[in-house]
Amino acid sequence: MFKFEEDKCYFMPAHFGGWPFDPNAQAIYHDVASLIYRYRTDGDRLSDYIPEGFELTSPELTIQYQQCREVDWMAGSYYNLVTVAAPVRFNGQRDQVEGPFALVVWENKTTPILTGRQMGVPKIYADIEDLHIIANKYFTRVSYEGNTFLRLEMTEPKPMSRQEVEKLSTDINSIGWRYVPKIGGPGAELSQPVLFPMRTEPDSAWVGRGTVQWTELTWEESPVQWLIIKALAELPIIEMSPVMLTRGRAILTESRGRVLV
Repeated sequence: MFKFEEDKCYFMPAHFGGWPFDPNAQAIYHDVASLIYRYRTDGDRLSDYIPEGFELTSPELTIQYQQCREVDWMAGSYYNLVTVAAPVRFNGQRDQVEGPFALVVWENKTTPILTGRQMGVPKIYADIEDLHIIANKYFTRVSYEGNTFLRLEMTEPKPMSRQEVEKLSTDINSIGWRYVPKIGGPGAELSQPVLFPMRTEPDSAWVGRGTVQWTELTWEESPVQWLIIKALAELPIIEMSPVMLTRGRAILTESRGRVLV
Protein backbone atom coordinates (compact mmCIF):
# COMPACT_ATOMS: atom_id res chain seq x y z
CA MET A 1 0.00 0.00 0.00
CA PHE A 2 1.41 3.40 -1.03
CA LYS A 3 2.10 5.82 1.82
CA PHE A 4 3.14 9.46 1.61
CA GLU A 5 6.39 10.45 3.31
CA GLU A 6 6.46 13.86 4.98
CA ASP A 7 10.07 14.58 4.00
CA LYS A 8 9.52 14.07 0.26
CA CYS A 9 8.17 16.21 -2.58
CA TYR A 10 5.41 14.95 -4.88
CA PHE A 11 3.64 15.92 -8.09
CA MET A 12 0.38 14.44 -9.31
CA PRO A 13 -0.01 11.52 -9.78
CA ALA A 14 1.84 11.31 -6.47
CA HIS A 15 1.31 7.59 -5.80
CA PHE A 16 4.22 6.60 -8.08
CA GLY A 17 6.68 8.15 -5.64
CA GLY A 18 8.42 11.37 -4.69
CA TRP A 19 11.92 12.71 -4.23
CA PRO A 20 13.91 14.24 -1.35
CA PHE A 21 13.77 18.01 -0.97
CA ASP A 22 16.99 19.75 -2.01
CA PRO A 23 17.36 23.17 -0.31
CA ASN A 24 20.05 24.14 -2.84
CA ALA A 25 18.20 23.07 -5.98
CA GLN A 26 18.40 25.33 -9.04
CA ALA A 27 16.83 25.01 -12.47
CA ILE A 28 19.27 26.46 -14.99
CA TYR A 29 18.16 27.57 -18.45
CA HIS A 30 21.46 27.85 -20.33
CA ASP A 31 20.20 29.52 -23.51
CA VAL A 32 17.33 32.01 -23.25
CA ALA A 33 16.36 34.67 -25.79
CA SER A 34 13.95 37.20 -24.25
CA LEU A 35 11.88 40.00 -25.74
CA ILE A 36 10.67 42.40 -23.05
CA TYR A 37 7.88 44.94 -23.65
CA ARG A 38 6.70 47.52 -21.11
CA TYR A 39 3.91 49.99 -21.58
CA ARG A 40 1.89 52.38 -19.47
CA THR A 41 -1.81 51.59 -19.27
CA ASP A 42 -4.96 52.49 -17.33
CA GLY A 43 -4.08 51.80 -13.68
CA ASP A 44 -7.68 51.60 -12.48
CA ARG A 45 -8.57 48.99 -15.06
CA LEU A 46 -5.35 47.05 -14.45
CA SER A 47 -6.07 47.01 -10.69
CA ASP A 48 -9.25 45.03 -11.40
CA TYR A 49 -7.00 42.01 -12.00
CA ILE A 50 -4.74 42.42 -8.95
CA PRO A 51 -5.90 40.34 -5.93
CA GLU A 52 -6.62 41.92 -2.57
CA GLY A 53 -3.52 42.15 -0.40
CA PHE A 54 -1.43 43.62 -3.22
CA GLU A 55 -0.85 47.22 -4.24
CA LEU A 56 -0.16 48.17 -7.85
CA THR A 57 3.05 50.23 -7.76
CA SER A 58 2.85 51.55 -11.32
CA PRO A 59 0.16 51.54 -14.05
CA GLU A 60 2.38 49.39 -16.21
CA LEU A 61 2.12 46.09 -18.03
CA THR A 62 5.11 43.91 -18.93
CA ILE A 63 4.99 41.26 -21.63
CA GLN A 64 8.01 38.97 -21.78
CA TYR A 65 8.56 36.40 -24.51
CA GLN A 66 11.19 33.77 -23.74
CA GLN A 67 12.62 31.16 -26.10
CA CYS A 68 14.18 28.65 -23.71
CA ARG A 69 16.80 26.12 -24.81
CA GLU A 70 19.11 23.71 -22.94
CA VAL A 71 16.80 23.49 -19.93
CA ASP A 72 18.54 21.40 -17.25
CA TRP A 73 15.49 20.06 -15.43
CA MET A 74 13.96 18.97 -18.77
CA ALA A 75 17.09 16.97 -19.69
CA GLY A 76 18.31 19.70 -22.03
CA SER A 77 14.98 20.14 -23.84
CA TYR A 78 13.22 23.38 -24.78
CA TYR A 79 9.99 25.37 -24.74
CA ASN A 80 8.67 28.89 -25.32
CA LEU A 81 6.64 31.08 -23.00
CA VAL A 82 4.96 34.49 -22.74
CA THR A 83 4.44 36.13 -19.34
CA VAL A 84 2.13 39.09 -18.75
CA ALA A 85 2.83 40.78 -15.42
CA ALA A 86 2.21 43.96 -13.41
CA PRO A 87 4.45 45.54 -10.72
CA VAL A 88 3.03 45.09 -7.22
CA ARG A 89 3.88 45.45 -3.54
CA PHE A 90 2.81 42.89 -0.93
CA ASN A 91 2.58 44.26 2.62
CA GLY A 92 1.83 41.24 4.81
CA GLN A 93 2.14 40.45 8.49
CA ARG A 94 5.53 38.86 7.84
CA ASP A 95 6.51 39.66 4.26
CA GLN A 96 7.06 42.98 2.53
CA VAL A 97 7.90 42.17 -1.08
CA GLU A 98 7.91 44.03 -4.40
CA GLY A 99 8.01 42.29 -7.74
CA PRO A 100 6.13 41.40 -10.92
CA PHE A 101 2.76 39.76 -10.32
CA ALA A 102 2.12 37.19 -13.04
CA LEU A 103 -1.35 37.76 -14.44
CA VAL A 104 -0.98 34.88 -16.90
CA VAL A 105 1.80 32.75 -18.36
CA TRP A 106 1.34 31.01 -21.71
CA GLU A 107 3.60 28.04 -22.48
CA ASN A 108 3.78 25.58 -25.34
CA LYS A 109 4.67 22.38 -23.48
CA THR A 110 2.70 20.35 -20.95
CA THR A 111 5.50 19.52 -18.50
CA PRO A 112 6.42 23.09 -17.42
CA ILE A 113 2.72 24.02 -17.29
CA LEU A 114 1.84 21.23 -14.86
CA THR A 115 4.84 21.74 -12.59
CA GLY A 116 4.44 25.52 -12.49
CA ARG A 117 0.69 25.53 -11.82
CA GLN A 118 1.16 23.40 -8.72
CA MET A 119 3.51 26.07 -7.38
CA GLY A 120 1.14 28.97 -8.00
CA VAL A 121 2.30 30.20 -11.41
CA PRO A 122 -0.81 30.85 -13.59
CA LYS A 123 0.31 28.81 -16.59
CA ILE A 124 -1.94 27.88 -19.51
CA TYR A 125 -1.32 26.44 -22.98
CA ALA A 126 -0.83 28.28 -26.27
CA ASP A 127 1.01 27.72 -29.54
CA ILE A 128 4.05 30.03 -29.30
CA GLU A 129 6.27 30.37 -32.34
CA ASP A 130 10.05 30.47 -32.22
CA LEU A 131 11.53 33.90 -32.76
CA HIS A 132 11.45 34.96 -36.42
CA ILE A 133 14.47 37.00 -37.55
CA ILE A 134 14.31 38.89 -40.86
CA ALA A 135 17.07 41.46 -41.44
CA ASN A 136 16.64 43.87 -38.50
CA LYS A 137 13.19 42.68 -37.50
CA TYR A 138 12.26 40.16 -34.81
CA PHE A 139 8.74 38.88 -34.30
CA THR A 140 6.67 36.02 -32.90
CA ARG A 141 3.01 35.02 -32.71
CA VAL A 142 0.90 33.38 -30.01
CA SER A 143 -2.21 31.45 -30.97
CA TYR A 144 -4.80 28.95 -29.78
CA GLU A 145 -5.95 26.22 -32.19
CA GLY A 146 -4.92 28.30 -35.18
CA ASN A 147 -6.32 31.61 -33.91
CA THR A 148 -3.59 34.21 -33.34
CA PHE A 149 -4.30 36.50 -30.38
CA LEU A 150 -0.92 38.16 -29.77
CA ARG A 151 1.83 39.36 -32.10
CA LEU A 152 5.10 40.81 -30.77
CA GLU A 153 7.58 42.66 -32.96
CA MET A 154 10.90 44.44 -32.48
CA THR A 155 12.58 46.64 -35.09
CA GLU A 156 15.70 48.82 -35.27
CA PRO A 157 17.72 46.87 -32.67
CA LYS A 158 20.79 48.62 -31.30
CA PRO A 159 23.37 46.72 -29.22
CA MET A 160 23.94 47.70 -25.61
CA SER A 161 27.44 48.16 -24.23
CA ARG A 162 29.13 45.50 -22.10
CA GLN A 163 28.77 47.73 -19.03
CA GLU A 164 25.05 48.19 -19.67
CA VAL A 165 24.54 44.44 -20.15
CA GLU A 166 26.34 43.61 -16.91
CA LYS A 167 23.88 45.79 -14.99
CA LEU A 168 20.96 43.73 -16.34
CA SER A 169 21.85 40.65 -14.27
CA THR A 170 19.37 40.67 -11.41
CA ASP A 171 17.32 38.67 -8.92
CA ILE A 172 13.57 38.85 -9.50
CA ASN A 173 10.82 38.39 -6.92
CA SER A 174 8.29 36.76 -9.21
CA ILE A 175 4.87 36.62 -7.50
CA GLY A 176 1.84 34.47 -8.24
CA TRP A 177 -1.40 33.24 -6.69
CA ARG A 178 -2.01 29.55 -6.01
CA TYR A 179 -5.70 28.69 -6.29
CA VAL A 180 -7.15 25.19 -5.94
CA PRO A 181 -10.96 25.08 -6.35
CA LYS A 182 -13.26 23.02 -4.18
CA ILE A 183 -14.65 19.85 -5.71
CA GLY A 184 -18.41 19.82 -6.20
CA GLY A 185 -19.05 23.40 -5.11
CA PRO A 186 -17.93 27.04 -5.27
CA GLY A 187 -14.96 28.49 -3.43
CA ALA A 188 -11.39 27.37 -2.88
CA GLU A 189 -9.68 24.56 -1.04
CA LEU A 190 -6.50 26.64 -1.23
CA SER A 191 -6.03 30.32 -2.12
CA GLN A 192 -2.73 32.02 -1.29
CA PRO A 193 -0.08 34.42 -2.65
CA VAL A 194 3.27 32.84 -3.42
CA LEU A 195 6.83 33.98 -4.10
CA PHE A 196 8.87 32.23 -6.79
CA PRO A 197 12.37 33.77 -6.99
CA MET A 198 14.48 33.64 -10.14
CA ARG A 199 17.59 35.25 -11.61
CA THR A 200 18.47 36.48 -15.09
CA GLU A 201 22.05 36.74 -16.39
CA PRO A 202 22.17 38.20 -19.93
CA ASP A 203 25.35 37.93 -21.99
CA SER A 204 24.19 40.38 -24.68
CA ALA A 205 21.31 42.79 -25.21
CA TRP A 206 19.74 45.16 -27.72
CA VAL A 207 17.12 47.92 -27.52
CA GLY A 208 14.71 48.91 -30.27
CA ARG A 209 11.18 49.84 -31.20
CA GLY A 210 8.42 47.52 -30.10
CA THR A 211 4.92 46.69 -31.28
CA VAL A 212 2.31 44.70 -29.32
CA GLN A 213 -0.80 43.62 -31.20
CA TRP A 214 -3.65 41.91 -29.32
CA THR A 215 -6.53 40.28 -31.18
CA GLU A 216 -9.61 39.32 -29.19
CA LEU A 217 -10.98 35.80 -29.69
CA THR A 218 -14.56 34.58 -29.40
CA TRP A 219 -15.78 31.90 -27.03
CA GLU A 220 -15.91 29.47 -29.95
CA GLU A 221 -12.28 30.18 -30.85
CA SER A 222 -10.99 29.79 -27.27
CA PRO A 223 -13.70 28.67 -24.81
CA VAL A 224 -11.47 28.80 -21.69
CA GLN A 225 -9.09 31.65 -22.51
CA TRP A 226 -11.16 34.21 -24.38
CA LEU A 227 -12.00 36.25 -21.26
CA ILE A 228 -8.30 36.45 -20.32
CA ILE A 229 -7.34 37.61 -23.81
CA LYS A 230 -10.24 40.09 -23.92
CA ALA A 231 -9.25 41.64 -20.57
CA LEU A 232 -5.63 42.15 -21.62
CA ALA A 233 -6.52 43.36 -25.12
CA GLU A 234 -8.82 46.03 -23.67
CA LEU A 235 -6.07 47.56 -21.52
CA PRO A 236 -4.93 50.63 -23.50
CA ILE A 237 -1.33 51.04 -24.62
CA ILE A 238 -0.79 54.66 -23.55
CA GLU A 239 2.99 54.83 -23.85
CA MET A 240 5.37 52.11 -25.04
CA SER A 241 8.90 51.96 -23.64
CA PRO A 242 11.81 50.82 -25.85
CA VAL A 243 11.69 47.05 -26.27
CA MET A 244 14.67 44.99 -25.11
CA LEU A 245 16.09 41.77 -26.55
CA THR A 246 18.46 39.77 -24.34
CA ARG A 247 20.33 36.49 -24.69
CA GLY A 248 21.81 34.60 -21.76
CA ARG A 249 20.89 32.40 -18.80
CA ALA A 250 17.95 32.17 -16.45
CA ILE A 251 18.03 30.43 -13.07
CA LEU A 252 14.92 29.34 -11.15
CA THR A 253 15.46 28.90 -7.40
CA GLU A 254 12.44 26.83 -6.45
CA SER A 255 13.82 26.00 -3.02
CA ARG A 256 13.57 29.70 -2.05
CA GLY A 257 9.90 29.89 -2.97
CA ARG A 258 7.34 30.30 -0.21
CA VAL A 259 3.81 31.30 0.65
CA LEU A 260 3.57 35.03 1.38
CA VAL A 261 2.02 35.95 4.73
